[in-house]
Amino acid sequence: MDARADFQRARRAQIAARAFRRLNPRRSSGRRLRALNGIPSLSWTAGRLRVIPLDAIVGTVDATSDFDADFRPTTNRVSGRWQRIALARRRGDPLPPITAIERPDGYYVIDGRHRVSVARAVRQADIEAWVSPSLRTDGPDGRNRR
Repeated sequence: MDARADFQRARRAQIAARAFRRLNPRRSSGRRLRALNGIPSLSWTAGRLRVIPLDAIVGTVDATSDFDADFRPTTNRVSGRWQRIALARRRGDPLPPITAIERPDGYYVIDGRHRVSVARAVRQADIEAWVSPSLRTDGPDGRNRR
């Protein structure tokens, strides 16, 4: 029951934020979840396990419409999985670390959007993650870029 209430509270927060943005369009910055569209994940290698601040997570590798820029659920479609994760967290069951890529502007989630959403909804400060550094690629001028 508590997990369902947590989900409903997170959904209401997302709906309220969306309504606020519609009423105040000048203050809105198009708060969509940033995505890397899968490109860096193709050659992702296992990183090291560490604890990262939740507010440093800025997006996902793959685009999704299931969460807003603050990882609040935008649809009831994710409620079942979201509530199972919230219930496991409330029971104290161990949750696997998320998987993320570290970029200069923050962390991008490869696996674990629901866990990030639940953690943010319950105001957790940080989360355990397998973190891989951003991949370096050569730019058109031959110099390394991040």
